[in-house]
Amino acid sequence: MRENRFTVYAVRTPRERTMKRMLLALILWSTVPLLWGQSFEISQIENRRLLFDGTLDIFFLPRDSAGEPRILKDDETVRVFRRTPAGDLKEQTIISLEQEAPERQGIHFLLLLDNSGSMHQQYLGEETRYETAAYAVDQFLSSIDNPLDMIGVSAFNTYYSSLSPVSGMSYVHKAAVEGITPPKEEEAFTELYHAMKLASDDLSAFQGRRAMIVLSDGENYPFSLSGKEHPLYGTIETTPDDVIAKMIEEGISVYAVHIGSNRDPMLNRIVAETGGRSFDADSRESLSAVYGTIREEIQKEYRIRFRPDYSGKEVNSLVVRLGENEAEASFYVPYFFGMPSEEFSLWFFIPVLIACALALLLVFFVWERRASGPEINILSSGKPFSQATRVNLSKEVTIIGSGKRADMTVAGNPSLKESHATIVNKAGGYTVIAGEEFRVNNRLTKEHKLKSGDVIDFNGTVIVFDEPDSSE
Repeated sequence: MRENRFTVYAVRTPRERTMKRMLLALILWSTVPLLWGQSFEISQIENRRLLFDGTLDIFFLPRDSAGEPRILKDDETVRVFRRTPAGDLKEQTIISLEQEAPERQGIHFLLLLDNSGSMHQQYLGEETRYETAAYAVDQFLSSIDNPLDMIGVSAFNTYYSSLSPVSGMSYVHKAAVEGITPPKEEEAFTELYHAMKLASDDLSAFQGRRAMIVLSDGENYPFSLSGKEHPLYGTIETTPDDVIAKMIEEGISVYAVHIGSNRDPMLNRIVAETGGRSFDADSRESLSAVYGTIREEIQKEYRIRFRPDYSGKEVNSLVVRLGENEAEASFYVPYFFGMPSEEFSLWFFIPVLIACALALLLVFFVWERRASGPEINILSSGKPFSQATRVNLSKEVTIIGSGKRADMTVAGNPSLKESHATIVNKAGGYTVIAGEEFRVNNRLTKEHKLKSGDVIDFNGTVIVFDEPDSSE
């Protein structure tokens, strides 16, 4: 971001006019913030509409001299330019400029929580860092009063876990946060960069304003530092540049919340280049205030909508001018097949129409068969996968686990045993039993008699029990 600022020069006065000089200096000092002017930042470029109506959205927030959000004046001019391959600026035609658009349209948040070993050490008296964070997240969830705001909760240590998908169900998110437990020794690493990149996939499916709030008490400390290959990622390493590129591609701004004195040296750079902000917090109250501030500032953002004449490049650069200040950011051009071209052709729609026709066939003929009998289905397992996503419970005992002999074999979840749980077909119903605690409808248990629609969570592997109505 480049900002043009004014310079204030003190006026020299005669030595004998000391009082007048002091008064003038006081006046100048009080007006320095005003003369140094305001600023603004581009927080997100939303490219999801390009494929449908050819428009692009830019979210930005003007700030006053104290750094607080402000309202644009009637005589302030906002202009948008595209930087050409030659480096020149080509002005774009703005369709609309809307104040507080995120508040009216809703915001999609992904709360990414550090669940590494250090988060569960005592921090403030008898309280751990995670307990402090859990309190603040609970307060944040309770404060959401806009039904259009959607939130998801994920956690990371050695592994990334999507705890509750992005939705408006605050009670589900609260239960997910309460259910987080301290990691085992081999799970206590901090795969910060890898987690951020994976978390973007959980947020990228939504259109509009998207923000990821990352809370951590330390720096990226990958499993590879143990001298071993990561059980899931192998030798693949994720860098800050990878995270930045992914966030720009998906149109997600990152907000960092540092709890404690340690922090990742590159996290602030990721935040700056994706349009977010960094915060420090050392108590329940300050941490709760940070989450509230992030939401309030996003709600006050402006949205510019325009139809860009982008060039045939995957990445394009835009410059926004607000008065004498300007900010520059990049956006990715989405496309179906190959790179976009300068010339538009109707032939482009032929593959799209074919794909739509195939989708309609799937809807009418092979979409999703209804259960013919009691069965279990993989609802969500994060990055791990299952060889069988649907298993009929026709046997007396059905085994769920990581072993090859299990009826539902789930690979990639290191916390699952070879025979982790069993579903027993007893007279009068089905009962799921495990040697370790698991969750059914977000409640911890070791044994539960199943009802149709029950959601079972084995350390991130989520399974739903389905039993058709006998009367149908």
